[in-house]
This record gives sequence, structure tokens and C-alpha cells, in this order.
Amino acid sequence: MVTLNTLRNKGGVLLAIVIGLALLAFVLGDMITSGNTLMNSSKMNVGTIDGEKVSTQEYAQAIDELTEVQRITTGREGTTEEQSEMIRMQAWDLMIRNKALKPALTEVGLTVSEDEMVDLISGAEPSPIIVQMFGDPQTGRFEPAMLRQFVAGVEQDQTGRMQMFWNYLQGEVGDQSLFYKFQNLIGKAAYVTAFEAEQMAAIEGKTYAVNYLVSRYDAVADSTVRVSEADLRKYYDSHKGMFRQDELRDIEYVTFEALPSAEDYAAAEKTVRQLAADLAATKNVQQFVSMNSQSTSDARYYKPGEITGELGAFAFGRPGMDSVYGPVLNGDQWTMARISDVRVMPDSVRLSNIVVPGDRKALADSLADALQCGGDFAAAAREFSADMESGALGGDLGMMDPQTLAPQFADAIKGATAGSVKTVTTPDAIFILKVTATKGESEKVQLGVINYTVEASELTRNQVYGEANKFATAALASAGGFERAVNEGALAKRVATVQPNDRTVGGMQQSRELARWAFNGELGDVSEVNEFGNNFVVAMITGVREQGIAPFEQVKGDLRTLVVREKKGEMLAQRMTGAASVAALAETLGTEVLSSDDVNFQGFMAPEVGFDPAFTGGVSGIGKTGVVSRPIVGRIGVYAAEVTELRDEPVDVAVEKARLTAEAQQSTFMSVYQAFLEMSDIRDTRYRFY
Repeated sequence: MVTLNTLRNKGGVLLAIVIGLALLAFVLGDMITSGNTLMNSSKMNVGTIDGEKVSTQEYAQAIDELTEVQRITTGREGTTEEQSEMIRMQAWDLMIRNKALKPALTEVGLTVSEDEMVDLISGAEPSPIIVQMFGDPQTGRFEPAMLRQFVAGVEQDQTGRMQMFWNYLQGEVGDQSLFYKFQNLIGKAAYVTAFEAEQMAAIEGKTYAVNYLVSRYDAVADSTVRVSEADLRKYYDSHKGMFRQDELRDIEYVTFEALPSAEDYAAAEKTVRQLAADLAATKNVQQFVSMNSQSTSDARYYKPGEITGELGAFAFGRPGMDSVYGPVLNGDQWTMARISDVRVMPDSVRLSNIVVPGDRKALADSLADALQCGGDFAAAAREFSADMESGALGGDLGMMDPQTLAPQFADAIKGATAGSVKTVTTPDAIFILKVTATKGESEKVQLGVINYTVEASELTRNQVYGEANKFATAALASAGGFERAVNEGALAKRVATVQPNDRTVGGMQQSRELARWAFNGELGDVSEVNEFGNNFVVAMITGVREQGIAPFEQVKGDLRTLVVREKKGEMLAQRMTGAASVAALAETLGTEVLSSDDVNFQGFMAPEVGFDPAFTGGVSGIGKTGVVSRPIVGRIGVYAAEVTELRDEPVDVAVEKARLTAEAQQSTFMSVYQAFLEMSDIRDTRYRFY
């Protein structure tokens, strides 16, 4: 019978589909993130979607359900922080799907009927999700019998876990179908005419050889450009879309790093010297290393040249088996090593295998006995192996480094010669292995390496915390206290711009709490001492940026830079107007003539200058040779170009139309979906709790 355990090996596929289906995957960055301070009555909400409040309880329940789905599909109980964060994002995406998108699509008549669901689950062309979960992994074909067995198991499962999983799976099937309908509906609105395709094909088929020059903006001093308040306001009013922003917080912070003291180094050296003595005396080097090294032990065997430096010289210098390298201090890390084993091993082996299901042990034993007595391995693999791909090749897996195999397989063939047959039993299957060839046999060394990093002691950390706490007390004492404490302590102040769901700030490990504090605080707030790894941090909120169009005063500095560049462009363009040739203009301006024989509309690069689509667009608009372009105002400077040669290679108009249509459909859908999210007024305040 098909059970949850049977489907676990397909869990990665399901999770990939679910992640692909998650609607916010179409939104770059934190497009929908918002977080205006809410009234006290909404403190227990994680946000609002289309006017509906989402409680912490409802969100937590969604997280629990998705966590259970992951446990079922992977067979693992625990989750990493990265996996937990992904589940939280999926839960939020699911909320948006259920509370905003699906109701909106229902209003315009887009639904998935009961009859459609039947077809999607068990019809002639089932959903891709169903095919992946209940399909033959070798052929990719849907196996209805697997689905029927699973459904029968759902009815018999007393725990309710299979029913929960089945409900979830059906929901994903329906939502995927609905989403495809939505995409297709929007896609039909994107249309490219034959004329547009012909024009674009004509433009893209042309390649130009050009002489050109560039007058860079940075060659003109900013002080020579006059910018008024009215200029800034005019630019802001006509380019407001440029200043759309997510909700952000600007902070300044000071870090007090807990570095090891001289006493800490001395204590560490005492510990390391004793470890070295114990390493020299131990009878089981690998076990001792795994118990005492701060880094993962390495059981690999190495040949000369694969380990370099002093450690390599020790490993292959034929020391006694009880000799110890080091301990040697490099920076904050002590290193010591001892040879744990030396053996002659092949560099690579050629393996064949027969895979027998775990519940057919009698067959596996019979095959192993026959093959160890010289039976035809290739014929047996073709007839009995559950691994159809290698079975079709007589079980052949090709040449491989034996040390790249899983430990139980590597141990099974260790020391085996060509022709040897070994058996490995795993929880799911029995593997019959045959070494068919070996290559590159040489003596190799296994090293036991212990790394020990010197860290700040608890006493040292307490002293550093005391310094940080003293600073925080001074910073909290009065308005302006943070800046005054920084100056009095001659401390280095850092700045960061934080988003609501940032997991780290300023590259500090496990600093999520600092971002959460920033969005729960107000302008001018100073934090208490936060501990992140070896850093004790005190921060102050210096800026609060709300979602939407940034206010004029907030972006005034950016506006000045943009307006100055615009005015420089006008000044430079005026100097470059009416030139008879690029060479003559270069002489007048005192700049050099550049050249390229490969400029195309789709290139987006000004050769020898940088990324500047305005340049390739301007060159494409010249039209004929021997004519100097009008000044081309780009992002790096202002260009003048002269076409010296024009090559025209026909572009298939039908292919071009298909490409443009696909791009238009994708762009249209993104625009529509973005508009939908904005209309749904999604306010994400999960940062208060997660």
C-alpha cells in the first residue's frame, strides 16, 4: 500500500512545486512588505490582507500545518532556521492566496469546479503535482494504482495525518490550476502586431561599426552647476515613481567585540598542549579527533600533492604513527594532527550494482550467493535490479572516486579487488555491488586534524558587556546622548538600512532581533545592549521610511545628484551639437576617439565605457554611415557617434514576434499582479513576532 513513507522520496519535488506556486515568488524583494504602526487593538495581528486582519493564532496554525507537510514529505522531524523561514514565507503567501487572490478571481468568474478537480486528480491528464507524487520515477507516467492505494490508506489512517496531507495536496492542485487560468487570462491581453515585430526585427538585424566619444559627467565639477529648490521640486513631481520605497528603518549602531584577552590565549594554549599529548597517546585517532576538534573531522585518504604546506610535509614525510604535528597557532586557531591510517588504495573504481527492494531479502541473499560464485552479474542486473537505468546497462555505474561514496558503501568496497562482490543493506533497499575495475593505485594517508579556536572567556565577555552597558546608559540618558557617547568614547559608528524581515543586520550572525527592534521602535529610540555572537551592540533609530512614495525632504539629497547630472547632460550636449565629425569634435573637446565594430541594439554596452543602453539605442537611430549623431545623453556621460559601417543580417520576423509576445505576456502579468497586490493593501507586520 502507498503510505506517507512511500512518498517521502518525492517530497523534494512537491516542495519545489509548492515554492514555485507560491504567489509572492513573482514579486521581487519585499514588494508587499509594509508596517505602519498599528493601533494597540491590532498588536496581536501579524498583518492585514485586503482589509482582513490576520491574527497571530491563525498565522501560527498555517505555519504548523506547513511544518507538518514538510515532516511528512521529508521524513525528518526537525527544521533548520532557513527551512523555518521558508515555511513562514509560504504560510504568508498562502494567506494572500486565500484571502485576496482567490476571492478576487472568483468575482471575475475564474474558479475550479468540482468536475475539474476530479479530472485534475484522476482524469486522463492529471495535474503536474499529482503526476509527480503518484508517477513512475523512471518513466514519468502517472500511475493511477498508486493514487488509489494512497487514498485507501487515507481512509484507514487513524492519526489524521494522511487526511491532512491529502487535503493540502488537493488544495495545491486546485490553486495551481486557478493560477494557470489567471496567467492565461492576462496573457491573452498582451499582443504584438506584425508591424511591431517587423520593425524590431529590422532594428535587431543591424550591427554597426562606429567611431565615438564620451564626455563624462564626472569631468564637470558639481560646483559649476546651479540647482534651485524649484529644480528639485520639478524633478521630484515628474519622477515620483522613481522614489517608491518599501518600509525601511535607518539605524546607527556601535559594536563592542569580545576578543580573546592575553589570559584567554594563555588558557587556550594550556588546553591545546594537553590535547596534543592526549592525541599522541590515543589508540583511536579518528574517534579522538571527532570528539575534540571544533571543525568537522575528515576521514578522507590523501595522496602526495593533495595536502600542501607544513601539514602536507608532515603527512608525507613518513613520521612515526604516534608523531604529532604542532600544535601550531595561526591567527586565532591552533592546529595539530596525527596520521591515523596509511593504506594502498585505487584512485578510482568501476562499480556495478543490483538494487533489490528491502522487503525481498531472500532474493538478495540468493543473488549475492550466486554472484559471489561467478554468476553473470550483468544478466542478473538486467533481470532483477529495481534501478532500471543502471539495470539496462548491466548494473554499470561507471568510474568513480570510491571516497565520494556514502560511508557504508565506501567501507564495503575498501580494499576490494576487481571482481569482488559485496552487499550493503539500507533501510529502503539492499545493494549488491561488484568492483569491475580499479585505476591509479597509490599509497594514501588519513590524517586526524584537530582545530581549536581561541575564544573570549566568560570573564572577558562580561568585561566587554560592561563597556557596552556603560555606553548604552550614557546614550539613553538624554536627547543626543547616543551621538555624545560615541564622540566621548571615540568609537566607530556604523549605519544600516533595515527591512522588516531581514534575518541579519550588517553581516552580524543571528541579528534578527535588531531588525525586529527597529520596526517596533520609534524615531530616536536607543536600544539596550544586544548580544550577537561575539558582538555586543547598541543601536539608535535615525530614520523611519514608510511604504509608498518617499517624501520630498527625505530624498532631497538623491534629487540633487540626479538634477545635477541632468543639467550636466544639457551642458555637455549643447557643446557637442553640430559637429562635422567625431574626430573634429574630439579635438575641440580634448578627448579621445573610441571605436567598435560590434554595436547592436540589444547590446546595452558602450564599449570601453560601460553599461549604457542609451548609447546602443542612439547608435541604432543614426540610420546611415558618415553622419554624426545628435548628442546621446546616457547614464555615464554624453556621447557623439559616427557609423563607419553597417551590416544587416535578416532576423526571422515570426521568431521575433513570438519572442516579443512572450516578453509582453510576462511583463503584463507582472504589472497586473503588482497592481493587484497594491489594491489588496497588504500590510505585513510579522516582524513583531518573528
